[in-house]
Amino acid sequence: MKNRINFEEDTARSRCLADVARQKEPAETLIQNGTLFNAFTGEFLPGQSLWIAGGRIAYAGPDSDCVRDDRTEVIDAEGMTLLPGLIDGHTHILMRSGLEEFIRHVLPGGTTTIITELIEFASFFGILGIEPLVRALKDQPIRFYYTLPPLCALTPALERTAPDNAAYLPYLEDPECMGVGEIYWSNLFLEGTQGSRVQELARMAILLGKRAEGHTAGAPAKSLQAYTGFGFSSDHEPITAAEAMDRLRLGCWVMVRQGSIRKELPEIAPLFRENLDFRRMALCTDSVDPQELLEQGYLEGSLRSALKLGIPPAQAYQMVTINVAEHFRLDHQLGSLSPGKAADVVVIPSPAEYEPRRILIAGKTVFSEGKTLVEPRHVEFPEALFSSVRIAGYQLEEPRKAGRCRAMELVNRLVTREKIIDFDNPEDAADVLYAAALNRTGGGKSFTGFLKGFGLKMGACGTTTSWDTVDMLCAGADMASIRTVIERLREIGGGAVFAIGETVVAECPLPLCGVVSLAPLKTLAAQMRNLDEALQNAGARWEKPVLTLDTLTTASIPHLRITHEGYVRMRDRKILPLSE
Repeated sequence: MKNRINFEEDTARSRCLADVARQKEPAETLIQNGTLFNAFTGEFLPGQSLWIAGGRIAYAGPDSDCVRDDRTEVIDAEGMTLLPGLIDGHTHILMRSGLEEFIRHVLPGGTTTIITELIEFASFFGILGIEPLVRALKDQPIRFYYTLPPLCALTPALERTAPDNAAYLPYLEDPECMGVGEIYWSNLFLEGTQGSRVQELARMAILLGKRAEGHTAGAPAKSLQAYTGFGFSSDHEPITAAEAMDRLRLGCWVMVRQGSIRKELPEIAPLFRENLDFRRMALCTDSVDPQELLEQGYLEGSLRSALKLGIPPAQAYQMVTINVAEHFRLDHQLGSLSPGKAADVVVIPSPAEYEPRRILIAGKTVFSEGKTLVEPRHVEFPEALFSSVRIAGYQLEEPRKAGRCRAMELVNRLVTREKIIDFDNPEDAADVLYAAALNRTGGGKSFTGFLKGFGLKMGACGTTTSWDTVDMLCAGADMASIRTVIERLREIGGGAVFAIGETVVAECPLPLCGVVSLAPLKTLAAQMRNLDEALQNAGARWEKPVLTLDTLTTASIPHLRITHEGYVRMRDRKILPLSE
């Protein structure tokens, strides 16, 4: 796994760049007459040129009189602005779409580097779910780096797929591994093996010169201090300007989310009116779903939102280039258009108009005149990853809607609270669904509780894309519809299904580990749109209702969660029964 440095090769490349810069050797590519964005100073410098050789920049300055021969490609950028390739510092790339389709639709937007967490298959298969993804990311048109999934879960039983920390060591030594992904602050401070495992994992990464990525949603002030002191260097969870400021003052890189899970830019953008140093502010997606990827683009959509909200262009572009590179200690290679750096270049009409006209990665044009000129490398995944829905021998209980029972009540589309429902009270009993969590590893264990506030008036919806768990999660007005959903999810190998009685109304098959589609992105987006519309027509009140169900199993969001073991109260991780 560990890549040894080839000193002779690296020295030869540096000599080549020096020879081009000193006009002793011809450039392979010359980009001339452009306005160059200097990521270090935030300046837009007119009349600049880039001399490129061996996939790197040899010279960046006002002189276009480089040595050239008949093989030198000359690109006239007069009237255009030159930016470094965009870098997404925190995301989950397999947001239901397959890797190849993801690359095809991301590349035209100018994102040339992505740091992604690899949790998608690992929650179910552990280390066997990490290795295939690491291989899949190599030698793709987009530069991929990764962070290892810490596999934080609600209970110790749900962390059984987490490998021993020693198994992570070869990956942490991989130059393409940036460290350990988001460790939930509350999991870090748990007593017993849950807390000690991730504490050790975080310190392993930090002592090896890698990053431990933060996740501090809901952290009290003193816990935030303790968490930061443990070595966590970034956080993508601030949802207000005040929270962002708190983390900046602690030295964290703040990654402002503007993707499909959350859109924090409108709340945080006013901070940019202050006279502050924003070099530790970054912009990330935290994943973009198929519908938004087609309609709004990827990180470029987030960047356009920043510009529309009045964030100065220089600061907006720093947030998706040099700031991210510096955080991950990649600034010696990426994040700026300067000598020795990768020739990842995005050509746009002006600083205020982010519309890529040409994109280069490692000095090669990959997008021009509205056309993508490269294809992703085809990836085959192990057959075992297609057999992850092993529901068998389960006993699905149907709790009586009578007396006083514990329920999850939705505060908003992601946050729940514990509520004691009195079914003799009509107001309490309104809008209460059954909520069933089933262990899909074949253990046969399940739990059925209640969910209030989802809004569904008829039928049931189920998903295998539940976060941080091996559970299939179903919510429905009646148990017959829930059973139809379970059987259909088993038949299609996972995904999301909405059924009324014995009739399947809408579905989105995700057969690769129950989380990824094999369909073209447009087909997948249409399936998700049909599913969302069918659920909303049946009364579901939240935007992207399947996402609401997906998050009911994660330790990343308060306050009451659900697993096949029962409810879990986040405050103390106590497993709670249905009865009060």
